[in-house]
Amino acid sequence: IGPPLVVLSISGFLYARSSQLSSIPFSITEATLFASSILLWWIQEYFFHRILLHSPSFDWIGKSIHRAHHEKKYFHISIDPPALLLGWLFAAHLAMKCFLPWHLCLTATIGYALAGLVYEWSHYIVHTKVKPPTTISLDKSNRNTPALLLSGAMISGIMSRLFSQMRDNHIRHHLVDDRYWYAFSVPAMDDIFDTNPDVRDVRKRGVGVTKKRFTKDDEES
Repeated sequence: IGPPLVVLSISGFLYARSSQLSSIPFSITEATLFASSILLWWIQEYFFHRILLHSPSFDWIGKSIHRAHHEKKYFHISIDPPALLLGWLFAAHLAMKCFLPWHLCLTATIGYALAGLVYEWSHYIVHTKVKPPTTISLDKSNRNTPALLLSGAMISGIMSRLFSQMRDNHIRHHLVDDRYWYAFSVPAMDDIFDTNPDVRDVRKRGVGVTKKRFTKDDEES
């Protein structure tokens, strides 16, 4: 029930901010802060995973939980417990409240929480056998094709490619070598921080490679 509780919390933050709009209108500064809070999640997600959950130098409970996640077969139900999701959300909210005005704090919390919710849902999906939807192909030169349909097909194609990249990246992290491919929501983070090597090179080296936990089902996926 963790993700629904996060959705409920976001709804509460949205209601609180919307009730202020008559006296404090939404601004460009606020829109920038909203986008920045999403960017903060993406950066934090990468480095938390790389430095803390895969720390070579010290053990802690988060690392132990993450190790157990890796030791399961790839296809399994992977949802964080409600206490962790809500605890993380409200800890971030309180931290933002320390240095932001209330209305900006609400907006930043909403952006941060939405990014976290997308991560939670996507991480659950990539550990299932659900595959990216087939991209719809439309004739763009046909003037009779509605613009809305073309836009929908374009968005569907972008989302399908992004989901494919997420899934492929995460499978490599689990089943090829867990010293690489730490990014999730934005796979390009691995390119930026040089943790996206050629899979063939990693397999050739073979040193430090994660124990393969392929099952018959994994191989057929």
